[in-house]
Formats: sequence, C-alpha cells, structure tokens
Amino acid sequence: AHTYVHEGGGVLRRVNNIRRPSAPRAVRGGIVAERARGGNAAPPGEAPRRREPRGGVHGARAYRGARAARGGRGGRCATSAIGTDAIGAAPPRRYRFVVEGALLWVQIAMGLNFLAVAPLFPLIIEDYGVDNATVSLLVGAGALAVGVMNIPGGVLAARFGWRRMTVAGGVLMSATALSPLAGDFALLLALRLAFSVGAAICLGALPGAVMSWFPQRELPVVNGVNIVGQSLGVTASVFAAALVADLLGWKGALSAFGFVALAGTLVFALLARDPARPAGAPVRAPFALADLRAAMRERSTLLLGLGFGGGAGAFIAFSSWLPTYYQQEFGFSLERAGALAAIPSFCGIFGSLLGSALPVGLGRRRPWIVLAGLTMPLAALGSILSDAAFVLFPSLALFGLMAWLYVPSALTMPMELRGMTLERATVAVATVLAMVNVSGFLTPLLVGVLRDLGGGYVAGLAVCALLPATLVASGLLLPETGPRGSPRPAAAPPDPA
Repeated sequence: AHTYVHEGGGVLRRVNNIRRPSAPRAVRGGIVAERARGGNAAPPGEAPRRREPRGGVHGARAYRGARAARGGRGGRCATSAIGTDAIGAAPPRRYRFVVEGALLWVQIAMGLNFLAVAPLFPLIIEDYGVDNATVSLLVGAGALAVGVMNIPGGVLAARFGWRRMTVAGGVLMSATALSPLAGDFALLLALRLAFSVGAAICLGALPGAVMSWFPQRELPVVNGVNIVGQSLGVTASVFAAALVADLLGWKGALSAFGFVALAGTLVFALLARDPARPAGAPVRAPFALADLRAAMRERSTLLLGLGFGGGAGAFIAFSSWLPTYYQQEFGFSLERAGALAAIPSFCGIFGSLLGSALPVGLGRRRPWIVLAGLTMPLAALGSILSDAAFVLFPSLALFGLMAWLYVPSALTMPMELRGMTLERATVAVATVLAMVNVSGFLTPLLVGVLRDLGGGYVAGLAVCALLPATLVASGLLLPETGPRGSPRPAAAPPDPA
C-alpha cells in the first residue's frame, strides 16, 4: 500500500510503500481515506464493494484530477496558463482546430471590412461632395476607434470571457451591412465606427482564445494563421471592392462585406466553446485592476507598441491612398489602381506565413522585427516614386511581405514574457494594438491633409514611408522571448488598490 500526503490544491504526493496497518487511516483533506475495519468487505451473500475515496464520486474525480496534475495516468501535467484554460486543465486536442477555424472566419471578415472603403474613395467623394481629408476619416477615424477601444476590449474579454465578447464584437462588425441606409457621410462614418468598435473587441478577445486552447510552442503558428486571415480579407477587399461596386454600387459592396462578418459571427457562436475543466480544479482568480496596471506599464509592451505602430501606420496609409494616388497621379483606371494596391496585402499573406514558420524554426523573434524595419522604408519609397513596372511591382511585393513578416512575432512576444498570465497577456496585446491603431488613424489623415494643403500625395506618403524605422529601434531594445532567448521575468504585480 502507498501513503499519500495531501499538499493542498488537490495535489497528492506518494511518500513511501509501507505495510497497511490494521487500524483505519485517513489522509487529511478527505481526498483519500481507508474504510473502517473490514475495509472492502461486504456482508455475506453480497458482491465485494468497490472501494471509493471519501466524498463519493466527487472525491474520486478529485483524486483522478490530482493524479493528472502530477503527470500520472488520466492526464498530463499542466502548470502554465498557456495551452490550457489557465486553471490546469488540458483542453481536448482536436477541437481546438474547430475553434481556430471559427476564429479565422472572424479575422477574414475583419480584414475584408477594414480597408474596403479605400478603393471607393473617388466614388464616395463624388456622391457626398467631401474633400480628401474628410473621406480619409472612414479609415483614420475607424483606426482611432479601434485604438481607443482595444484596451477596454481586452479588459472586457478578461472579465467576461473571450467567447462572449467575440460574439458581441462580431455583431458590431456587421454594422457595415447597413451601408445602403447611409444617406449622408455622417451616417456612413457612424457605421464605420461601429465596425471599428466591434473589431477592437474581437482583437481584445483573440489572445484569450489562443492561449486557452493552444500550447506555447504553437502560439507563433496560430497567431500567424490569424494574421494571414486578416491579410486575406484586406487583399480581397482592396482587389474586389471596385469590381463588386460595378455590380452592386459602392454601398452594395460595403453591405455585402458586412454580411460576411455577420455570417462568420453566427458560425463562431455555434462552434466556439471554452476548454473543458475537470471537477475539483482550482478556480482561477478574477481579473483585477492590478493586472491592467502591470500589463500597461510593462516596458516590452510599450516598445512593441512603438515599433508596431510605425510599421502598421505606414501600411495603413499606403493601403488607404495608393488606389487614389495611382489613379490621379499615374493615370491608371480605378480597377487597375485597386489591383496594384492589393499587391502588398496579397504578398502579406506569404509574409505572415514566413513570419509564423521562421521564428519557430530559428527560435527567435527579434531579428524579423529589425529586418522589417530596415527594408520597409526602401520598398515603400519605390512604390510611389516610379510607375515603371520593373520598379513598381517588386517594391509593392517587398513592402507587403515585410509589412506582415514581423507581425506574428510582435503578437506572440507579450504572451511569452515570464510571469504573464492569460489576463495580463490579453491586456498587453490590447495595449500594443491600441498604439498601432492610433498610428493608423494619424497616418492616413496626414496624407489627406498635406494633399489638401497643396503638397500632393508624395509628401505625406514619403513621411509615412520612413515610420517603419521605429521597428529597428524597438527590435534592438526588446528582450528575446523565443526558445533560444532568455525571457525577462515580468515585474512583480503591484498590490491591488
């Protein structure tokens, strides 16, 4: 027989093999207990009784949960919040791919609607009679709304759960389905802002979903797949918006994209669920204000936001204005201009795939951030200074490739910091994305304002082309969190207020 010592939290430790005494024995805590004298004996004429731990079925489950926590038969040892539901329960292996498939549809719909208005700027300006700076608000103000709501969205996801908040965010993202009802520019802008708030909530809930279902070694790949989904959506909208507008009108095109978001939300609501939690598992501590403060004051979070903001701000500015710039400055048709402007987003798909695979293979995150910061400015300038095909096409392709190469690493690093819980990682990623989207608000507006002041498009686009240099600075200052790096321990959490 074995002697077990109860260590608290449902964990048992086997001490030694000793001979069972004749007297009854119970382990403190009630998890394992011997019956009274007679043990497993049954009255004459009855089958021997099955020995159960004290507490009946619940006690048996607690005992099996304890063995699983120790790594024994019935489960695997799970001590990290990453790859579990953050309370020690190993999620089912296969269903996580179903959850990721539902999440991927939401990410595609988000990308599909985010820049769908950009190729339609000339049509919107003609219908509503607004200037370039005003129409740029359809992208810029939307990015600002995402930036403002990213942190609240992350807090809501940490407080109420990623599944509920993703459904709520998806419903708001579907607001663009009502675009045919927008009789003036203000109503269209309101619909775009509703979409942006929903996108912020979905982005805030995404880290919780990924960290709940996937182990740490799979995080870069899963983050990369979600980024690929967003890039696919952006590519499809920039490439197809003008074509769909020819068939349905520009309002009909925006409405069709909104219904894609609504369908994805319904699929997610039907398929997504939280990982199973075994009976007797300890309850996770609720989200506290101290988690928010600790995540927002993390030095690595601020450095990531600074670098990511420069790279993403340049990409959003170019994606917003390149169709109009090519049409007005190079004399291309709206369809050809939209097709050319879709090249960076299309190549970004391959950039995201490489950005998922290379960090896993090499075990490092920082080099890809620095590499993107060095190459993006050169490629961006090449895409606006010449209409020659041998310059334009390679520049657009390289710009898109580098603009998405570093994103999986940038989104994975906050999750890998030592001491980062699921709730803190959710808020940390939300903080990074908030800084990114504030930059995404300012850069398209800057291009539109300089154009209206008579400076042309080149001045604003050239300024935005230099912004990715912030990636170099942040990449050099960040700690390496990959398997071959030495993650810096997170600062001790402050005392709750």
